[in-house]
Amino acid sequence: MIGKGPLSGIKVLDLTAMVSGPTATMMLGDQGADVIKVEPLEGELMRKVGDEINGMTNSFLCCNRSKRSITLNLKKKQGAKILERLISSCDVFVQNFRPGTIERMGFGYNKMRKLNTNLIYVSISGFGEQGPYSKQRVYDPVIQALSGLADIQRDQNTKFPKMVRTIIPDKTTGMAAAQAISSALFYRERYG
Repeated sequence: MIGKGPLSGIKVLDLTAMVSGPTATMMLGDQGADVIKVEPLEGELMRKVGDEINGMTNSFLCCNRSKRSITLNLKKKQGAKILERLISSCDVFVQNFRPGTIERMGFGYNKMRKLNTNLIYVSISGFGEQGPYSKQRVYDPVIQALSGLADIQRDQNTKFPKMVRTIIPDKTTGMAAAQAISSALFYRERYG
């Protein structure tokens, strides 16, 4: 649905992987935003998790519809320069690397704002920017366990915790991020 819908004319640069970030940007794309997904040369990990069809899994396709895609080697100068050009023309930049990673790559908030003063910069992380778990990888099962969601779903006979198979925390995070981005876009339009 690229080019149609309430977010027509909005350009989103998507450097996310797995489920939460891609779900957020997929929702924006479904609403008409032009979403450009940036992947490493070998492709995002979700392309390879599960049964592949033409180099993509159902999980990857579900979270990445309504997007265009480009592969860039951001460790090379040429790839970084291409990303900088894309940033200068985008409305929204979304990443979900662990805290500190995007800064080490040279694309932290302060640099991005110099490239594009109107940019809405979104950083999704499982445990926040600071704290004892902030540098840890986080996946839906970890959040289900730590939040008590798996315990609430426990088997009544064995009393063992059970996972909710629909990865609720990842999808909820994606929905919250998409809503926050839409609000930021509205605020920018109304107040500058």
